Amino acid sequence: MVAEPARGFRFVLQAEGTTDIGDHVGPLLQEAVDTTELLKYARRLWQTPHDRLRFLLELPASRRWLTVTLTAEYAAATAVTLVEASLVELPHRLTAREIEVLTLVAAGHSNPAIAEALFTSPRTVSTQVETIRGKLGAISRTAAGVLAVQQGWLRLPMPVSPVMLGTLDVADIMRDVATESLQDSLLLGTHTATPARPQAIRLALVHPATGPASHDGEQSRHGALLAVAEVNARGGVRGRPIEPVLIDADIYTPAGIQSAFAEVRAQEVHAALMSYVFHEETAFAEVAAAGIPVLHTMTSSRHLETLRADPDRFRGLFQCVPPESNYGPGLLRFLGMLAGKIEQDQPAGRDASTPSIRFIETTADSGQIADPETLARLANSEWHVQGVDALDASLEGAGSADQLAASILRDPPTVLVVSEFLPSVLSRLLLALHEGGCPSVIYTIYAPSVPEFVEQMGEAAEGIVWATVSGTYSDPFGAEFRAAFTAEYGSAPGLSQAGLAYDMVNIIATAWQRTADPSDITGTLDALRSTRYRGVNGSYNFPAGLQSTVAYPEETNDPSLGNAQLIFQVQDGEHVCLGPAPYTDGELRWGV
Repeated sequence: MVAEPARGFRFVLQAEGTTDIGDHVGPLLQEAVDTTELLKYARRLWQTPHDRLRFLLELPASRRWLTVTLTAEYAAATAVTLVEASLVELPHRLTAREIEVLTLVAAGHSNPAIAEALFTSPRTVSTQVETIRGKLGAISRTAAGVLAVQQGWLRLPMPVSPVMLGTLDVADIMRDVATESLQDSLLLGTHTATPARPQAIRLALVHPATGPASHDGEQSRHGALLAVAEVNARGGVRGRPIEPVLIDADIYTPAGIQSAFAEVRAQEVHAALMSYVFHEETAFAEVAAAGIPVLHTMTSSRHLETLRADPDRFRGLFQCVPPESNYGPGLLRFLGMLAGKIEQDQPAGRDASTPSIRFIETTADSGQIADPETLARLANSEWHVQGVDALDASLEGAGSADQLAASILRDPPTVLVVSEFLPSVLSRLLLALHEGGCPSVIYTIYAPSVPEFVEQMGEAAEGIVWATVSGTYSDPFGAEFRAAFTAEYGSAPGLSQAGLAYDMVNIIATAWQRTADPSDITGTLDALRSTRYRGVNGSYNFPAGLQSTVAYPEETNDPSLGNAQLIFQVQDGEHVCLGPAPYTDGELRWGV
């Protein structure tokens, strides 16, 4: 069945076998089929590496123009080309000749080369190029060519050899069309070309395979690969499978981050997922240079500042977790839980008269809890802040775990707050405190979500309280994910990165499903910005201009709109969620 509005048409053509496009053919489609190579272009798409092409097609009989979009899809497991066309006026009052010149400019040819191809003079072409630039408002011939490619202002057919079209995508459907002897008709065709795909959609998974965060990287890879397998088992994205491209990332140094993104560019992927890094500015610059959607997990307030400062340059940057500025309010929420217990059930060794708190902070770009607002709120409360110290992840010097442990044990606070992402670094400090008999309530973030942490801590993990701005829920969504993960990998997932990576794959797959063409970067970014997705780690949406998810209950009162900042306590070797409602699994154990 063909639907043909007065000024356009839309139909599906099988990539092999018959060229039957149905009985309801209007005059516009009939003219296009009778007087142009449209059907051959549509069939030829499946013999190219492209998923979607746009171009201008002249109807020579009526001297009208169509803007045509060809999209390779699968319908009921059959390879098809979706053909969409509508009548248009040539853009910006360009003439037919100027469209020819613009197409060759986009192909990268000089004025003399264009003149030779079109049997005219270089001076004439020079005048035409300047006229084209003026009409398009382009600052250079290169800018005019880029605009033509982006908008699909490329003419087919061209009165030149397909070789003259160089690396333009439309060149691939022109090649060999002129020499095909097979005849297409509306009702019967004998073209039996075998489609060369489904062509995979390439997705880079950029995670550390070595170094202190390698266990975290493994969690991310496993979660992402599980989601990829499930998406592909359901038929992929419009019939096309997702092909994961694994890239080992040195997340600790600027050079390592740059090297990882060099590999991303070399692999020619459609999008990338990446974990947190220790040099955010380097990562953001690399994302901008890559020019593709990149979804990351950095909990970065700098991400928000970067997007506000230059939204166009960093348009491909999406943060799938709330920023670290939510950790402070989460801590204050926990201190509210403690208030009654400190007064009523004070364990030996703790002074209830003036509860004290001390902060040990990571030196990474994100993850600090003791921000100015949190410290100001504590200053106006009954809590006494002993100090804020940095934890050196190298485990050496004055900020080393051993040095800090000795300092803490000399004057233990009521609550010790430690922000550190790496389980090996955090466990070094906490084991030293445990051996020294530290009576403080330990409150930390994120690192206990990695199974490695409890393995390293053993019984010393008991009673530790920790928070994460993106944790895997214990509801039916999370339970189903954990069961599938355990069945696939033989062990249960951690409580953050595995589920987060799983959700991120589904988010980008959903965006691709809505755009039809993963190579359409602008369309994919628009689809991501309008994301409304409920995953195993909560709900994802990207408020306008921020491209970062929001925290519940700190940034929204509606749990269906954000990622809950979950607070856990290790109890009998298990992680028990203390809040917020409705995700609470148990109550705080005091004095363990």
